[in-house]
Amino acid sequence: MSANKTFACAEPPVRDPGLDFQPRRPSLLVGVLLLAAVVLGADAGLEYMRLGEALGEAESRLAQSERRLERLRASERQEQPEQLLNTEEKRSLQLAVSAIAVDWEGLYRRIDAASGEEVSLLAVSPNLAGSAVHISGEARDMKAALAFVESLRQSPLARVVLVSHQIRQSDPQRPVFFEISAAWSPAS
Repeated sequence: MSANKTFACAEPPVRDPGLDFQPRRPSLLVGVLLLAAVVLGADAGLEYMRLGEALGEAESRLAQSERRLERLRASERQEQPEQLLNTEEKRSLQLAVSAIAVDWEGLYRRIDAASGEEVSLLAVSPNLAGSAVHISGEARDMKAALAFVESLRQSPLARVVLVSHQIRQSDPQRPVFFEISAAWSPAS
């Protein structure tokens, strides 16, 4: 036997990994799709610009219309100022204006002048709407209370009436608590 036997080894088959280092040309389909995307993008951009211009014009017209509407409302307010207030507000405003015009100082001066030293006033409540005044107070005695009622019977008061009186029995001086009602002419 010979020692020189050669063994033939077969090399294993080499598999192709599929690597291609040569660039391929893009296919026609990729070019058409790219061109379509560019055209659609340009169209969308143009449409966006058109819509932006239309929006700007619409906003301009809206602002112009709002200014016109404000001018119309202002002219209506100038032409019809009484329509700005509802009837309750008008009535309240008229009462306030008439209350301001009343000679309050004259009324209180007249009541104060009639009171004298023997009468102390506790409350004076004028009612402008009813043209009346309600007076409550204390007098030293019944004679002083009646004298006060009599001295009130001068302008601007009329129909002065002693509504009630009560002698304070618990007080050693026995003052008379009284309430008087009178018609009152605010215009006087």
